[in-house]
Amino acid sequence: MAHSVNLELGLSQYEDDPWVLTKRLTDSDVSIKAQLYLPKQLMEHFIVPEMGNELVQKLAAGIDVKVRDVDRIDHSYTVNLKLRKDGQYHFGKGWQLLKNTKGLIKGDFIGLYWDKLAGEFKFKHLKTGSPHMPSSSGKGETSTQEKEKQILK
Repeated sequence: MAHSVNLELGLSQYEDDPWVLTKRLTDSDVSIKAQLYLPKQLMEHFIVPEMGNELVQKLAAGIDVKVRDVDRIDHSYTVNLKLRKDGQYHFGKGWQLLKNTKGLIKGDFIGLYWDKLAGEFKFKHLKTGSPHMPSSSGKGETSTQEKEKQILK
């Protein structure tokens, strides 16, 4: 009697959808002086706890982090992540190169998560109107409103 054995191996720290931080890009995200503003609540719930104290303590001054493009796994970008005095997280220096290389435009959806083992962000261009994404308010907020609601419960 033959038995079927599942030998599938996964290395992700997230079982289902790894894109814990998703965002619909706005004009300010893709302008000439673009900075990518990251949703505070999602950063503090999903990303910051995974980063480790040494990195977190340096966020106010800004830290250079790797952002790996999962569509081109051999390609990564160095981007400055900073926590501003108003409590807002953003990608500054380096975001412009990533944005331009990927051809990102207003309305595109992107996904990010922090890979604790590699010590880097994973990035994916999820496309505009992807069925993978819930609808967005159009105000530059994330399209992960369902995840935010779960956090608040």
